[in-house]
Amino acid sequence: MCRELSELGKSITGYAGGFDASVLTPTQAGEVMLLCSRMEASLGSIKRLAAARYARGSAWKQEGFRSPADQLARRTGMSPANAKRALEAGQRMTEQPEVALAALLGELSVEQAAAVADGAAVNPARTRDLIEVARRTSMPELEQEVSRAKAAVTDQEARHRAIHSKRSFRRWTDRDGALQAHLYGHPEDGGLLWRAIDPIRRRLIMARREVGEGARSIDSLESVDYDALLALAAAAAGHDSELSLDDLIELGLFPQLTSPRPAESTTPSPARSRRPRRLAGSPAKVIVRVDLDALLRGFPLDGEMCELDGAGPVPVSVIRQLLAHDATILAIALTRGRRVQGVYHHRRHPSAHQKTALELLYPTCAASGCSARIGLQADHRIDWTRTHYTVLDYLDRLCPHHHGLKTRSNWALVEGSGKRPFVPPTDPRHPGRRPPATAAPP
Repeated sequence: MCRELSELGKSITGYAGGFDASVLTPTQAGEVMLLCSRMEASLGSIKRLAAARYARGSAWKQEGFRSPADQLARRTGMSPANAKRALEAGQRMTEQPEVALAALLGELSVEQAAAVADGAAVNPARTRDLIEVARRTSMPELEQEVSRAKAAVTDQEARHRAIHSKRSFRRWTDRDGALQAHLYGHPEDGGLLWRAIDPIRRRLIMARREVGEGARSIDSLESVDYDALLALAAAAAGHDSELSLDDLIELGLFPQLTSPRPAESTTPSPARSRRPRRLAGSPAKVIVRVDLDALLRGFPLDGEMCELDGAGPVPVSVIRQLLAHDATILAIALTRGRRVQGVYHHRRHPSAHQKTALELLYPTCAASGCSARIGLQADHRIDWTRTHYTVLDYLDRLCPHHHGLKTRSNWALVEGSGKRPFVPPTDPRHPGRRPPATAAPP
């Protein structure tokens, strides 16, 4: 086996040494990319399985390494953290032949195989389902499905306590000299942070548009979020930035401060010199999906839902705590409460109930493989100008990219509901190639 692998390695490195991407057509380059991705997945799986087997020996001790992960990192040029994760994935795959086979055949990428193996280790009954999810969805969607699979057989309160014990905020400077940070904690804690940052972000966007700062007015949302966080820190430190403490109080932050500071010694900030008439975007909202029986009982049974949109399952106690302290930003979908699937009205834009239902049904873009969450837009499957009503059953949510393809180039989602393929007009599955639907409200 080692001889065959060695010969294969020589063939690959020999081919790679003479590879010149400039002689390929774009179509050929795409084929090469897919072939290499499949081989990379297979070779990466072989490496992880072999590393897990090698770690069972004592060679790493004899060579003076601290651990098998330290040895793997030094020998392969990986970081210690990545080497540790690779060993853990290899050890799980060793115990999961079905996952290992799919990975070795190149059907799962290294990241997909690690995620599936993680979920299958906790909930073996979901192994085949997770492999199928990995084949047809994006990595963020797979991660969320793995979270649900683990939650189904895990004590949620114990899981919540375990996350609390490992909460962290790491800060470091990378090789470019740039600040980096990483948060680890409860998903509901993120809601508290976004509730403070989102209003500042919206005020900054509108203020920059009002004063005509062209380049800055089109900053990415991530960069404006960074500025919002710094504005919050500057106010806590006692000095003004692009926004002053008075601006933040006006946004509803620091409710314990009932009156703004005297303004005689404060230079008006650009945001205050021309007050925006409205804020940009929608305020922060936490969407909760919970079965009414689970909420009343205090814990979910098998098959019942209790989760935060985009964050996955949480204990019922978290929902109750949010109800007690953050009800103003909650949108709760009770599966035995009001049904919104049959609600429709005669305006073009969805009603508040329909918006919440859409956000629950489509936390990401409806196009298969797209995991975009920011800027999603409600889309009528049957154009509103033809029907003059808005029915939830005939609405999807698309990201700006896919919505633009539909508007400009007549791309469309195939018939159905939920996430599904988004195809060009030449595709035989395109709804325009079938007789037009004559939909009526329920």
